Amino acid sequence: VRRIDQSFMIIKAFPHMILFKRTAARPAIERDMLRWLQMYRPDWPVNSPTEVLAWLLQKYPEFRNLFYIRLGRYTSLLGRLLVWLSKQLYPPLEGLLFAEPINIGPGLFIYRGFGSLLGAESMGENCWVSPGCTFGYKAAGSGLPVIGNNVSIGAGAKVLGGVKVGDNVVIGANAVVVKDVPPDCTVAGVPARIIKRN
Repeated sequence: VRRIDQSFMIIKAFPHMILFKRTAARPAIERDMLRWLQMYRPDWPVNSPTEVLAWLLQKYPEFRNLFYIRLGRYTSLLGRLLVWLSKQLYPPLEGLLFAEPINIGPGLFIYRGFGSLLGAESMGENCWVSPGCTFGYKAAGSGLPVIGNNVSIGAGAKVLGGVKVGDNVVIGANAVVVKDVPPDCTVAGVPARIIKRN
């Protein structure tokens, strides 16, 4: 029965496989897949990217959103058709939105992403986003946030305006970040302030 389920998953994900093999974003998607696998199945001895991709698409709608945003926009008719078919077979999660264009480093992990709007100018590598987060403009023309590497963002947190969030930062749940945050610290509160360094 398990082999039948795995075969069905791979068949259902076939259009995704074609897009995955042809996209220039393949290295970033592979890093995403590895990160998600480390979070959910660190003991899984699977070497096949095809099987991992099929499993993630089947289990985690947040991963689907990330996968589709990585693909970008296709101009060819075949590419647009494959993306459309992919989204019919594995629909993205409603309520998890990416403002385009967005430059996302590899290894992004989205934990229960419902109710999140991710509108940053850029996000670094290996970031963690919890549910209900918002990144975006503080006011018209205020610019978008720039988020560094290895940043963990707690549930309900807001990062607003053209702020810069340094590497290795933890943003606490429901924090509102409206000023630059230096690297290697933890911020919390409304407005967010540094509560821990290094």
